[in-house]
Amino acid sequence: MVELGKAFVASGWLDRNVAAESLTWPDVGSDILPWLMEIASTKHAQLLARSCQRGAQMTLGWPGGPAERVESWLGPRLLWWPRGVPDGRKVAWVSSRLRRAIDERADWFAVLRSATAKLDTARDVLLTAPSTTVDRFLERAAILFGLRRLRVHLDERRSLVDWLTRLRRQLQRNSESKSEAAQLSNDSDVFVSPILNHIGEPEGVSPRKDSSAEQCLRADAARLPECSSNADGQTANGRPFADLPLSDRVLVAAADHVFALQVRPNGNLHRLLRARLSDSAWPIASVWLALGDELVPGEVASELQSLGAVGWWLFVADAASVGQSTENVMSDASCIGHTELPWPDGEYLVHWTRRRDGPWPDQSEGDFIDDLLMSREAVSHSAFAALSRIVQQRRLLPSAAGIRGDVPVVSFSAKSLSDVTQQRTFRAHRGRWDCEAYGLCIRREWLQARGAKPVLYGDDAQWERLSPSEQPFFQLKTTRSRGGAKTIDWSHEAEWRVPHDIDLSEASRDDLRLFVPTQAEARQLAATSPWPVICARSDPIDGVEPRSTP
Repeated sequence: MVELGKAFVASGWLDRNVAAESLTWPDVGSDILPWLMEIASTKHAQLLARSCQRGAQMTLGWPGGPAERVESWLGPRLLWWPRGVPDGRKVAWVSSRLRRAIDERADWFAVLRSATAKLDTARDVLLTAPSTTVDRFLERAAILFGLRRLRVHLDERRSLVDWLTRLRRQLQRNSESKSEAAQLSNDSDVFVSPILNHIGEPEGVSPRKDSSAEQCLRADAARLPECSSNADGQTANGRPFADLPLSDRVLVAAADHVFALQVRPNGNLHRLLRARLSDSAWPIASVWLALGDELVPGEVASELQSLGAVGWWLFVADAASVGQSTENVMSDASCIGHTELPWPDGEYLVHWTRRRDGPWPDQSEGDFIDDLLMSREAVSHSAFAALSRIVQQRRLLPSAAGIRGDVPVVSFSAKSLSDVTQQRTFRAHRGRWDCEAYGLCIRREWLQARGAKPVLYGDDAQWERLSPSEQPFFQLKTTRSRGGAKTIDWSHEAEWRVPHDIDLSEASRDDLRLFVPTQAEARQLAATSPWPVICARSDPIDGVEPRSTP
């Protein structure tokens, strides 16, 4: 591999007088660090020796398993293992993309939890890669179940020379530092180089044909199916699935066992799993499928099982989570009717709640994921759950989302409740409706005593003239929609703001009303609410009184 040798010279690892043409490279999948130490310059040989003493390795391709077949899927690459190649069976959890409301996927998280809990903490290693669906959850899963994790770091934006140069400089910085942080975590990392024929030139240069690594790669290419760009995943460059995300390819190809949590028909994972199962280089029964209509549907499962995949069925109780609405309450906007309130229009302000696709404002990412993985009662993040949480905490928490200057505020509308619920608009740039049929109506006088003020709608010039205390109440009057096809006039929202949290325990039953769209939800909320609850699509609920007062 003449050009690979030149890349080591250009990146400073080898002296410039080293003849790249004369180098004999180790086999695919082997550790080249001892070999590199022998030919590196004295300074860098010492640097590599110190890394080697700490257990580091550099491999030419993926070690273990069907190394040559993995190479054919990913292309020839260098891999840097700062803590060495971890022993054990590499297990990859893969999944097609989840929709935004992940708290509604109790089946998906139940399978992930149950299957992860069955792994052997001494033998198994979770293999994961950034930007994949499951990666976000495996860090917490590894902690909860005491598992080791191997995270793959990919870098396709640089040339091989740049990648090697950055690695050398990072090792120099680590060596020069007076102290080095202790490695107490069970996590390991592997850093994957750009493909080796992207040495630094537009198309790279083919390796020497007489090298042992090239002989393996050429033999692999001969065993590949006919190359095309069809549904079988072959591409014109001879490498299967080069059009698919590298993060998905590395998990499906490099794992000893693959557990598919969700597979979309004819999607990326479906193509990759089908190719792995069709290749005898990987052992049979090394791909497991989570069976279910919303997981791996029947037609996909039947095809993959016929190729050797193993089906796995988990019985999950079909029950709604506590605090989660049991019906699609906003499917018919015509069901929202006028509601009688104790105050005339203009004397109260409306704050609505909406579902939240991530942690609550005062919740950490780790706690949010723990709720999902452990199916805790607080897992639901629906609009009704958000309102229930406000009742439990007796507090409205501010948010800086969409607020210029990133000042956290609590927002209200001076429009009537009927107008708010009937004239809602879907905001495509935020991927949600501007309001929902859940929330609170609070007397305006009570809120004004706690700092509520109407929003000033204006332009950029007005913003610049405002004092810091006035800026939290500013909103651009008009903006353009995504793509610039439509002008949005925000003044129609008649917004008011409070630039801090609001302690609702100070509100009496005459200061506040909760509203929901169904009688069932109103009764459920009234069981814990100190304030009256009304149903926004019918008359106020007769006889539904709060359990206590604030």
